[in-house]
Amino acid sequence: MRAFIVLFFSLFLTLSAQSEKPFFESEIVFDPEKIDHGHVHASCIVECPNGDLRTCWYENGTLMPEPYYSDRKDKSDDVRIGGSRLAKGADSWEAPFVMADTFACSDNNPCMSVDKDGKLWLFYPTLLGVPENTWGSALMQFKISDNYDQAGPPVWKKEAILVPKPVGIADLFKEMRPTLEEKGVSERMLSRVESELEDPLKIRLGWMSRAHALVRSDGAIVLPLANENFGVPVMAITNDNGETWTFSKPVPYMGLIQPSIIEWEDGKLTAFFRSDDDNPKIPRSDSTDGGITWSPPTRTELDHPGSGLEAMLLDNGHLAVVYNDKLEDPRDRLAISISDDKGKTFKWKRHIEDIPGGRFDYPSVIQAKDGSIHVSYSYNLETVKHVRFNEAWVMEGDN
Repeated sequence: MRAFIVLFFSLFLTLSAQSEKPFFESEIVFDPEKIDHGHVHASCIVECPNGDLRTCWYENGTLMPEPYYSDRKDKSDDVRIGGSRLAKGADSWEAPFVMADTFACSDNNPCMSVDKDGKLWLFYPTLLGVPENTWGSALMQFKISDNYDQAGPPVWKKEAILVPKPVGIADLFKEMRPTLEEKGVSERMLSRVESELEDPLKIRLGWMSRAHALVRSDGAIVLPLANENFGVPVMAITNDNGETWTFSKPVPYMGLIQPSIIEWEDGKLTAFFRSDDDNPKIPRSDSTDGGITWSPPTRTELDHPGSGLEAMLLDNGHLAVVYNDKLEDPRDRLAISISDDKGKTFKWKRHIEDIPGGRFDYPSVIQAKDGSIHVSYSYNLETVKHVRFNEAWVMEGDN
C-alpha cells in the first residue's frame, strides 16, 4: 500500500510539473568588462534560510611579487574565494566580495552548504606546492557562519583545516593494478603510484572538494572529496559541527574525482563522478550505510567529456544532473537531464548553454523553497552565470 501511495504521489508531481508554464531566467553575477576578477571558475550556489541566494567561486586577487607564483590563472598564489549575494526580492547580485583568502596561497574549488541548524559552511582546498605540485598539494579548509543575513561576506564563527586519513587506498591499488595494466598504464607509472602510496603526505594532502556537501536526513554533513594524487574518492562525515570527522572507505575504483552525492527517500546515497578514464559515460556508486562504504561504480547513460557535474534530488523524487553532454572538449554545451527512475534512464534533457567555442562548466544546482531550479556555472572563465527555471522548462525540451 505504501509503495502504491509513493508511486501515485510521484506520478501526481510529474503531471503537475508537466502542467506548469515553463520559464527560464538568466543573468551574470558580475560584468567582467566592468570588474576584472581574472580567472573565475568553480562556483557554488545555496539558498539561505531567509530566501537570499549566495554564490561563491575562485578568482584572481592582487598579483603577488616574486618569489610567489603569479600567472593570473587558477594555480596562481593570489587565487582566493570570491562571492556574491542576491538578496530576496532583489533584481541583481551584490558587488563581489572576498569570502576567503589564504595569504600567498591558491584557494580553489569552493563549495557551500546550509546545515539543519541554518549555519552556512564553506569548504575549499588551498594549494601549497604551486607551480611544481598543484592539485596534489591541496589542504582542505572550512569555515562556518551563523551570521550571514546581511550584505557582504558572512561573519565566520569557526575556521579549521580538514586533513583526511582514510584507510584502504593501498589495498584498492593492489586490487586495481591488473585492471590498470590491461588499460595500458605503464609499469613506470604503476611503480610511481606504489611508491607514493608509502608517502604519508600524498595520502593526507591532495584532497579536493567540488560539489555541495550533503546534509544527510539525520543532520550529518557528508563532504564529497577525491584525492588528486591517486584519483580516489572518499567521503568526510561529521555530526558535531566539524569537531571530529569519519572518513569513508574509498569508492572501489581509481580514476574518479569530484563526487556529487544525493540521498534518496529511503536513506540510501548515490554519488556521481567526474571520470578521466576512457569510458565516456558518467559513473555512479551507491551506499546503503550513510556513505561509509560504496558499491563498485556502474555507468549511467549520460555522456560527458571528463568535466565537473552536479546531481540533485528534486522535491518530487526526480533525479536531476547538470553536466557537459559531450564526449570531448570544448565544454561549450551545458545540459540538465532528469530521470524519474532513479537514474536508470533519463527521459528529459534540455540545454542551458549551447554556443560553439564557449566554455560553460563546473555547474552547481539547487532547488529553492518555491520549487524553482537554480544553476550557477563558470561563464567563459570570466564570470559566473546564474539561471533559474522550472522542471516544466526542462521537460519541454530544446526548441
